[in-house]
Amino acid sequence: MDLMLVVKAIAALSVLGLVTSAVLSTAARKFHVEVDPRVESVAETLPGSNCGACGNPSCFAVAEGIVAGTLPVNACVAGGQACADQIALLMGAEACAVASVVSVRACGGGTNAQRAYDYGGVQSCAAVARLAGGPLMCSAGCLGLGDCMSACPFDAITMDDRGLPVIDLDACTGCGVCVRGCPRGGIGLLSMLTQDAPIIVRCNAHDKVKARKAGCSACCIACKKCERACPSDAIHVVDMLAVVDYDKCTGCGTCVSVCPQDCIDVHGRSSMIPAAMTDGKGKNAPGFQIADTTLATE
Repeated sequence: MDLMLVVKAIAALSVLGLVTSAVLSTAARKFHVEVDPRVESVAETLPGSNCGACGNPSCFAVAEGIVAGTLPVNACVAGGQACADQIALLMGAEACAVASVVSVRACGGGTNAQRAYDYGGVQSCAAVARLAGGPLMCSAGCLGLGDCMSACPFDAITMDDRGLPVIDLDACTGCGVCVRGCPRGGIGLLSMLTQDAPIIVRCNAHDKVKARKAGCSACCIACKKCERACPSDAIHVVDMLAVVDYDKCTGCGTCVSVCPQDCIDVHGRSSMIPAAMTDGKGKNAPGFQIADTTLATE
């Protein structure tokens, strides 16, 4: 008796499985949507990080948009010029230039910054920023807990012994995920800058200079020495902070050498550093501070 029940149960399940398979097979044929093979080819060319820098939810969505003609072949920010060129070849379209940008840090604080209180809670910049803006006396300084490093889909950011993020310019794709992941990215602590911009001001504070100096020994003090010394009129103190005009900046390094706070730094690969700023062996010449620039990092 028990054996018959088992046999009937197996037979019923088998029939149910066959019926379900037939229904699914019919539905698959009826509702099948043809996918343009170019979509898969373009999707394979894209980085596949789904970083969202282009404003689309996924790399596959970008591929569909490019093939449909609603997105340009250079829609992928993270893929850069090489990716755009390959997609243009696949689509039989003209190549488009891709603006080469990288992430930069406008803060030289870290161990130079003073703490208003000690923090021992969740090791997250976003979490600590909710506690009265964080433990730093500087309201615009890097909190140093590595949210940007964790957010980067390309492993382009590491935290150094100063407690500051250092960006590998060879690995950085300019996707901007780190900027969005930084609780102070909205006020310019982390931002995107063209890859060939030669100088960066490592300070983002706009409060009064006296309070600024009390909070960080590497802050901009709005002394205007850089402004007066620049032979290209490319740097000016605006709202109590040195600001570089990249349309005029030649990367001569004069502003770097005269800054009493060492808060103006060379940005970019060491191959971009003017020869006058090095000793010919890739190290600083007397009077220049290039402490935050090494080969392929910033």
